[in-house]
Amino acid sequence: MREARIFTVFATLGFGGAGAPPDTLITNDQLIRQLQEQCTHVTFIVRDLHKLGAEAVLNELEDRKETLDGVLVVGVTREYGLFFTGLPTVVVYNLLEFMNLPYELFKERGRVLTATLDRIGVTSPEISAAMFASLVEKIKLLQVLGQMKQARMLSIAPQRYLHAVDYQGDIDEHLPAGYNQAYIHALQETLGVELLRPGMEEFYTAVREVNLTAAQEQARVWINEASAVYDTTEAEVVNAARLYLALEALRQRYDAVAISTHVRSLTGSGKVEDMVWPSIGMIEFQKRGLVAVCQDYPNIAVTHMLGLHAAGRPSMLGDLMIDTFNSVDIITHCGAPINPHGDDRVPYTLWSHAESPMRGTDGKPGSGIGTQVEIPTGEPVTIWKVDVLNHRILLHTGTTVDGHMLYKELDRLMCRTKLVAKVAAERVQGHYCPGRYGIHRAATLGDLRAQVKNLATLIGFDLIEEDR
Repeated sequence: MREARIFTVFATLGFGGAGAPPDTLITNDQLIRQLQEQCTHVTFIVRDLHKLGAEAVLNELEDRKETLDGVLVVGVTREYGLFFTGLPTVVVYNLLEFMNLPYELFKERGRVLTATLDRIGVTSPEISAAMFASLVEKIKLLQVLGQMKQARMLSIAPQRYLHAVDYQGDIDEHLPAGYNQAYIHALQETLGVELLRPGMEEFYTAVREVNLTAAQEQARVWINEASAVYDTTEAEVVNAARLYLALEALRQRYDAVAISTHVRSLTGSGKVEDMVWPSIGMIEFQKRGLVAVCQDYPNIAVTHMLGLHAAGRPSMLGDLMIDTFNSVDIITHCGAPINPHGDDRVPYTLWSHAESPMRGTDGKPGSGIGTQVEIPTGEPVTIWKVDVLNHRILLHTGTTVDGHMLYKELDRLMCRTKLVAKVAAERVQGHYCPGRYGIHRAATLGDLRAQVKNLATLIGFDLIEEDR
């Protein structure tokens, strides 16, 4: 991880009014040292507005823009050029200065978060500490966006279009000509993520080059980790390992940190015995702190990347279904991270894949692998999605529950893994529109609403709170 570079401007000495500074003043030098202690992997490029003059600081900021990850302005100034550089920015008001800051413009123009500090000790220690902690969290979001700017994602799929099976609205509507390039450009321009699409022949070659012994060893790891194995065979798990190792080879070749894939065959032959699904391989990537999603959804992969960097937690991809009578979301797919808190492990079972035509045949070739992950219950969860091309983020929150208490034969319905969450279901359903937003979402354990709202502001995206 390279360090985030934040251009930091001190506009004042940290207090308002005439006369000498208070005895309790936290000076600019002291404040920057405190921030450096809390914000590892951040380089603060510090400039004093009064010592250097506004013109010199603004000129330097303009010259350095391409190398910076954000701007931090501490103190009140009427030099608005510092606020609206196009870079994600945090502006700090020091109690009790005259508050000549354009908060309404910050909302209108976007990409600016605000914070408050008590540097003269006029509030309670608890409130002062909360102010500082809030500022640190916002600076860390600048660091998150800095990490995104370094990232490269691979899309590996035979379909012509990105997100080909996500947007399923009116059957007569189609993704427009030029969609892929428009999306790739928007992703680079807004988040700095580079998206590459290696051809399928390159993938099939990578499969042929996989060491069979390595694939067998990886398969045994997964089988030994699993609580049980149903309706599939070790040979199917080995095929899933061959798929995973081929994707890993391409990931290393292109120096990528994220993979979005819709591969369903090891050869492209069309033969049922060559069918394969990436479920358990996606989980393996997530165990390693990487991002990988099935069915080629870069929007979901980007969402997972933001959640991983901001909260340290991998996310689940799934189809979203809403039951308004039970007031729940049901998010279902072929798997989910088995380290949902980042550094833990939850149980999982290996089954045949729910999409496979060989499902229920006691493991005939082509049965594939789906993964039933036991999602922790009673925990807050954020259900969200970044829509890069349309500059918006959709979000609602809930609490995970045991779906077996609501539905019969749940394990045999739809996909193998289900995350069920109590939510404001009617409100969420009122926002649901497949042709606009797609049918899939990411689910991340924890209430990330505040962080996601702040990220939307810093990126310059609209936030749609689906439950409000």
